[in-house]
Amino acid sequence: MRNFILTVGLVFFVGIVLKAQNAEDALRYSSTFLTGTARYTGLGGAYGAVGADFTSLSSNPAGIGLYKKSDFSITPMLSFTGAKSAYNGMSLDDGSNNFALGNVGIVLSVAPVDRLDRLPIKNFQFGFGLNRLKDFNNRVQIQGINSQNSLLDAYLEYSNGLNPEGLNNFDTRLAFDTYLIDTIPGQSNFPYLDAYDYLGGFTSTLQRKSIETDGSMNEWVLSGGLNVSDKFYFGATLGFPYIRYFRTSSFTEINQNTEKDLKEFTLRESLETKGSGFNIKVGAIAKVMPWLRLGLAYHSPSWYNNMHDGWNSGIKAYYKNPDYYYYANSPSGNYDYKLQTPWRTIASAAFIIGNRGLVSLDWEYVDYSKAKLRASDDGFFDKNADIKNYFTNANNIRLGTEWRLGLMQVRGGYSNYGSPFKSGINDAKLQTYSAGFGFRAEEYYFDAAFAWSKSSSKYFLYGTENVVVNPVKNDFENFNLMFTVGYRFE
Repeated sequence: MRNFILTVGLVFFVGIVLKAQNAEDALRYSSTFLTGTARYTGLGGAYGAVGADFTSLSSNPAGIGLYKKSDFSITPMLSFTGAKSAYNGMSLDDGSNNFALGNVGIVLSVAPVDRLDRLPIKNFQFGFGLNRLKDFNNRVQIQGINSQNSLLDAYLEYSNGLNPEGLNNFDTRLAFDTYLIDTIPGQSNFPYLDAYDYLGGFTSTLQRKSIETDGSMNEWVLSGGLNVSDKFYFGATLGFPYIRYFRTSSFTEINQNTEKDLKEFTLRESLETKGSGFNIKVGAIAKVMPWLRLGLAYHSPSWYNNMHDGWNSGIKAYYKNPDYYYYANSPSGNYDYKLQTPWRTIASAAFIIGNRGLVSLDWEYVDYSKAKLRASDDGFFDKNADIKNYFTNANNIRLGTEWRLGLMQVRGGYSNYGSPFKSGINDAKLQTYSAGFGFRAEEYYFDAAFAWSKSSSKYFLYGTENVVVNPVKNDFENFNLMFTVGYRFE
């Protein structure tokens, strides 16, 4: 259990293992938080039974069936993230900002040539474009005094008994080449000591870590829909998601005993992940009553068959007597693999209150334990067992409302994304509050929305079965400001 908890906490930690793929990578790309248009965001994403919005092509494709006219929309957005860390009594704040595209797309609505009440099909639609699934941009700063252990203690555990030529080129070998760990002279079974031990002993260290991530998940969508008798709406989407994820981190330990020869050392790591995939989404919406619409959608797994990771690391160590330093860099690591994300289903209801407004609700079910990693040369048996044993299903709830004031609309929403972890391992529940407004004329429309999200999670700087470090508590906030401009045409 402790091994997995540490693995989950080491979201940004590439060292210790030769290949970076683990259960946390599967979770990172399986949990999505669709952004899309300003109207979708303003309603808290509760759009499964509302329809006639481009984001529905990635949520409930049947929403395309409610388009009576052709439509083009584009949504630029600004994102501001904040991160507050607390580690061993010290707190730091940081964050980042980013400009992105929430969506861009076109829907063509076509009426059958024969409309003399002999065909139940009132319209059929085709749509193509892009929706944003997830944003990775953030920056975290961590700092605290550790008087119990060092990262070098974890390196010792992984090194003992190994010939220096067999050390990991991405962490322990770098520590060996910079004299942070070394073999004990005269011993044939390769025991190791670290620089604290042979340069005066360990008392305490100031540990700092900065982590910066950027990139996103987006999805190209190709959709088709039907309007049957203005009562039943059906749709299907071929989704082509793609991933761009970049992470750089720097971990520093500063010896708090100024009389000792080891001053400090810094571990730098970087990771780049790219991949693209394919999925299928189908959905239906029914007007059960004039005031009630019900929706249901199914999302197949996303099959990413060309995932690629590239990573490298380096260590620089500073010493006092005399004043000098050593540095070592790893080779470039590369690995190709496959990822299958979980399927999910969405049930929706929208209550239409005449021409005045609506209240909508979405319930989404996803089982994160169904994700799988694969490769031609690796069955990922242990990693897939971790995914199955320690991730769980999550119930995501989205609630939204919209009220019309002439040509204007005002909106509000709330969403709660359940934690993907089984109880006691970590948290990572996400809550979002949103508000927005819109203006709709005959041909043009404009929407704006603001969304605030918050979540918390535990993070471990390092750790093994025998080297236990206190968790860092990270609190995250995200502020999204977006604007959608649209044009309707025959």
